[in-house]
Amino acid sequence: MNTNMVNRRRNLASNINPYVFASYELSNYFGYVAVIDPVYNKVIKRIPVGLNPGPMCMDPSEQKLFVVNTSSGSVTVIDTNTFAILKTVRVGTAGSTTTNPVAVFVGPDGRKAYVANYGDHNVTIIDTSTYTVIKNVPMIPDLTGNPGTPGELGKPFAFASNKNSSYVSVACKVADTKDFVVAIDLETDNVHPYNDGIELTFDGTHNPLVVHPDGHTQVTLGETGMLTYFGSHEIGFSFVVGSLRNTVSGVYLDNKMLFCTMQEGLTFLERFNNLYIDSQGFIFNGDSTFISSYKGQDKILASSNQSTICITIQPTTFPTGGLQIYDVNAASSRFVPLPYVGDLALVDDIIAYVGQLTSIQPIDLGNPSNPIPAIPIGTSPSDRVNVKNIISGYSNRSL
Repeated sequence: MNTNMVNRRRNLASNINPYVFASYELSNYFGYVAVIDPVYNKVIKRIPVGLNPGPMCMDPSEQKLFVVNTSSGSVTVIDTNTFAILKTVRVGTAGSTTTNPVAVFVGPDGRKAYVANYGDHNVTIIDTSTYTVIKNVPMIPDLTGNPGTPGELGKPFAFASNKNSSYVSVACKVADTKDFVVAIDLETDNVHPYNDGIELTFDGTHNPLVVHPDGHTQVTLGETGMLTYFGSHEIGFSFVVGSLRNTVSGVYLDNKMLFCTMQEGLTFLERFNNLYIDSQGFIFNGDSTFISSYKGQDKILASSNQSTICITIQPTTFPTGGLQIYDVNAASSRFVPLPYVGDLALVDDIIAYVGQLTSIQPIDLGNPSNPIPAIPIGTSPSDRVNVKNIISGYSNRSL
């Protein structure tokens, strides 16, 4: 690993956090966040949080870490410089025992955090400066404002936005062909459903939302791919795009390239050059290219300089899964086999971290064949550890 690059990263502006964070459960009960120093690839701090911690995110300044405590129905906020707990915030409907928060995301302006409460069918909006709940917004699937019975409300599970967007998009599960998406206004917190009756189906485990760099095009991936135009104060009609069918998740780069993972049985990735929709509803497909890949595509992330795309591959055809490393500039791939494939995080274009059952495996992106010892997350080999989420830096979509 190029430790000089990591050390230089530490000397950049104060809003660049150099650490990797991993949520994990100890003895099937106690929740912690492990802080990993990527220079030495070791755990330097273990922070106790709530029960069954899982998804995490940072704010855009990377000064705060938000950790979802799934079984506690709460979010713990941690100072990423001192590792002190700033606040634990109860989320979801007051008195609910079925909140089940499954995702957290901080908006691009850093003022609000959004928590997807899958069991309560709502999103909790938190003020990131006071750590107080602003409101809970129900996931209403139509424009009438009348959600009907609770079963018709959506179960939110994923977010996306970017600095050029005025909204946070939320993907919601209901049932096959009845899933939907809503936009939450960053200023007013009003909720706007926008799939206009298009039948959507999400798997509920992968984030199907990406936003074009210009902020005006929302791309919804899935069995039915969909584009929606967003203006500053308007949301256009949604349109189905056939070339997006059977996609699952994706990343949109600043150079306007969109990379999409495909459904489990397909052995390719799909790349679009500048796919977008304008305010008149005209769709611009750009060029579409298929990239050789593997069955079982799971997580997809881009490095911070966007020169590398990494995709975790779950074992389907092969006895083991692994990590596909795609070089954007050279348009070439390498594959690193792994005995177990969990979550994924990237530190710049230097190193990938892939979750194992009780450890995290670093992979040198510049030289994947160079073995790096796994990082044990527990304090002893006898610890019963379950690694959950791994993150490094801010993302414009929930992970």
